[in-house]
Amino acid sequence: MTTVRTDFCSQIPIFTKTAFGATGLSTATAFFYRRNESMYLVSNWHVLSGRNAQTLEPLDKNCGIPDRVECYALKASDFIERVWHSFPLLDDGGNPRWLHHPSLQNQVDVAVLPVEIPASLRTCAMNDLAEAEMTLRVSHDVFVLGYPLGIQDVVGLPIWKRASVASEPGTSAPSFLVDTATRQGMSGSPVILRYRGFHKSDPTTPAVSAEDWFGEGDMFVGVYSGRLLGASELEAQLGIVWKSRVIDEIIDGGSRAEI
Repeated sequence: MTTVRTDFCSQIPIFTKTAFGATGLSTATAFFYRRNESMYLVSNWHVLSGRNAQTLEPLDKNCGIPDRVECYALKASDFIERVWHSFPLLDDGGNPRWLHHPSLQNQVDVAVLPVEIPASLRTCAMNDLAEAEMTLRVSHDVFVLGYPLGIQDVVGLPIWKRASVASEPGTSAPSFLVDTATRQGMSGSPVILRYRGFHKSDPTTPAVSAEDWFGEGDMFVGVYSGRLLGASELEAQLGIVWKSRVIDEIIDGGSRAEI
């Protein structure tokens, strides 16, 4: 019998649906994240709020605002199996349970929901990934792991969409741009740098250092939040990636959204 091994990164993204009561609102992508011995569900601000992150207007044509997020999560099994599990977005008073950036708030399109994971689910947290020490640079190829138009394989694993880093990622800005043709449903996707070959820690010197290496490595670089649109979607196929550090800033800030 042939043993089939699934890439660990493919087990991280979670297909999600937001809902208000019995009404489904949108589909997106999310993932679990571990910090300070607690677990969190990470997606975009516009996904968990149901609002445009710039205008604050409801995204649903009927102005529905989500009260829960349904996750097609991995079962606690030796096999790749999925089951739907619901996490409430609001507390008993109708206020958001999820956290936003403590200083930039909705200007950072990332939101973090504290969650309790039942024993029936298997947790593949994004930061459980064994990362290689690398520096992300403009022109690097990265992968956006999500569910474009809800597309997934037979056991709910995601689609890997290739993207090229299109703006300098090393600035102090909380986000950078990627050149890619993504589609609705990929909001909240983790973005992975998978590097194969010779990695040079300092490209300004020809000398080889102890920090340089040859081989393959992965690194989590951020959270995808959608296209930067021009006059038409085909005019500039640029997407926004929020740097991975904003997740820790949101969790450590502990600031609940107020909308």
